[in-house]
Amino acid sequence: MNTNDDEKIEAAKGVIASIYASQRALRALAPEYKWAGLGNLLGDFGEFIAISHYGLEKAQAGSNGYDALTKDGKTVQIKTNHAAQQIGYRGKADLMLVIHVEENGNWNEIYFGEYDVVENNSTYSARDNKRMIPILKLKRLQEEKNQTRLES
Repeated sequence: MNTNDDEKIEAAKGVIASIYASQRALRALAPEYKWAGLGNLLGDFGEFIAISHYGLEKAQAGSNGYDALTKDGKTVQIKTNHAAQQIGYRGKADLMLVIHVEENGNWNEIYFGEYDVVENNSTYSARDNKRMIPILKLKRLQEEKNQTRLES
């Protein structure tokens, strides 16, 4: 990651913080509405952060099941979380990267590891035609991975 990427990340964080502040103001103004219409903005922000921070290469548009590639060609599905208790996902990749974004634009890694581990710990929702995994379970999987690495 270079200085230019750091500057871009900081600028993007400021914009995200401003959007969430505006969203809170709208909820105060008219609480009968959800004011959650950010569309895919959070997902796009997550991909931007992940690709910039981890030195990934953005996948071509229409890539099935993944959003980026590692330097050694592994596919990475990127999921971004703000408030949901679980994430849903479809497709197949080599790795899964899940980040949490706070209202001020700060972010932290929830899970970055083997896709199969996530898939094996997920449930399938036929109604939504996707797999689901709680954020708490992802955090436990990351802790187990970190602990295994420390013991090695």
